[in-house]
Amino acid sequence: MPVSNLDNEIKDILKENNEIVVEKINNLIELNNIDYAKRLALELIKKDNKYKYGYLVLADIYYEEENYKAVIELIDKALEYIKDDKELLENKIDALISTYQYDDAKNVIEKLISLGDVNSSVYGEYGIILSMEGKYEEAIEKYKKAISIYNNDILSMINMSVSYKAIYKYDYALDILENALNISGNDINIINRIADIKYLRDNAKFNIGNLVSIQANPDRFHLLVPENFNAFIGGAVLKIESPDNRISIIISYSDKKYDEKGIRELFDGFKSRRGELYSIITPISIKQREKHDDLFAEFIFTSKINKNDFFNAIAVAGKGEESIILTISSTVIISSSLISFAKDVMNSLYFK
Repeated sequence: MPVSNLDNEIKDILKENNEIVVEKINNLIELNNIDYAKRLALELIKKDNKYKYGYLVLADIYYEEENYKAVIELIDKALEYIKDDKELLENKIDALISTYQYDDAKNVIEKLISLGDVNSSVYGEYGIILSMEGKYEEAIEKYKKAISIYNNDILSMINMSVSYKAIYKYDYALDILENALNISGNDINIINRIADIKYLRDNAKFNIGNLVSIQANPDRFHLLVPENFNAFIGGAVLKIESPDNRISIIISYSDKKYDEKGIRELFDGFKSRRGELYSIITPISIKQREKHDDLFAEFIFTSKINKNDFFNAIAVAGKGEESIILTISSTVIISSSLISFAKDVMNSLYFK
């Protein structure tokens, strides 16, 4: 079709009311005539710059083209004429997320919340952003809010299970996935997720028995270890291992006084020896413990060695001119139980 004829056709279409023009644009999109649809949408906005659905249908086209920058610019322009419109604001969120502008996306969501009557998808998207930032506990609270607004929000349920899995709370992940499955029926995606979580949960189990105070000679420090673990001297260190050798605790003594810089260098050295860093479970924490009058530091992370996953923890307790260094290494599948166990052992360490 010659350009002049197309121009004339667009002029004729624009004589119709706005709703009919939008319907024509959607028909063109379905026919994959995107260039024509885009031109018509742009002309519709010129015709009526306060007609919200002209902007929204053009935003749909930009989303199809994955032109997220254009979406953001278009919605910003629309909001100049149609202040604080909820549909326009909601339409902007995905584009901001897709361009990694998480803070701006959260600001838009907070704006929507302040306007009131927010639908579940807004809180669901908030949860996704927080998950991307590694703020899984906060993300879970947003997913809960989404589900409280819409009880059948299966997407938020699935995303919540992902966050629970990320913090190794497998039972919680299973519970929410079971709820999603009851709503969806035999959704194969959810069934596969449940099977995956069950495998992780079942293989994350380990037997530690009761924690008892270790009897060391000389008896200079306090440490709680599982009563069924085996202790022996290896070189200049005390090794304490589970019966299946999947969890290993090593204690070593140093006459070195560690300051914060020295602790970080010590932890970096341990981390580099444990293969490729995969994730940090607990960032380095250094604090003065009044109860034990010592300097205490801890760090928990996971790593990969030859594609195998390892759980790693290190702690140091320093008092006066001496220190005790504790490391924990494990091939047990990581769970909240394993993390709690490691923390209990590390925090029980102190000079007598």
